[in-house]
Amino acid sequence: MWKQIKELLEELENDQVAEEAVRHFRLPNVSTETLEAIRNTHLIVAALIATVTFAAAITVPGGLESEKGSKQGTPFLIHEAAFKVFVVTNALAFIFSVSALFIYFGVLDNLLSRFKFWRQTVLYRTRSVSGLLGYATLAMMIAFSTGSYVVLKPSDGLAIVSYLICPAFFFVLHLTIFDYYISKIIFHR
Repeated sequence: MWKQIKELLEELENDQVAEEAVRHFRLPNVSTETLEAIRNTHLIVAALIATVTFAAAITVPGGLESEKGSKQGTPFLIHEAAFKVFVVTNALAFIFSVSALFIYFGVLDNLLSRFKFWRQTVLYRTRSVSGLLGYATLAMMIAFSTGSYVVLKPSDGLAIVSYLICPAFFFVLHLTIFDYYISKIIFHR
């Protein structure tokens, strides 16, 4: 069966459509060991982000009402805009990281990854998980910045510094990407 599929793909590759050659999309050849190492790294990162964001949701910044009554267990800072941003971005980070874990535990299978076709789908899923973990990290950075800000708000200087952590992260990221492209232009032309 695999031989027939390969022959059909080679036949399609040699055809033309609207006087344009049909090209086979080649996937990078990534070894099973490399994919396994990437998977293990992703699993560790996703588990850490899920653990940290879960803990942050349970121990909310500013604390909870402890007096008995209708407000018991309600966060003190529930009406602050920065606290609301913290809650939303923390939840997003948790969802993205748990989704990455689910993809790996629910989809990837060591037996199937030995076949070339499954290695290729594993590569695509690895890229998807990389994106999810990137979003999780971004959301966690925003949650950290806003959570710190709302707790340190009574101290203007500390609140401003904590609030600027997130934009500083984006600035450093931008400089890194800019440096990469500049070095690529200068040295690899």
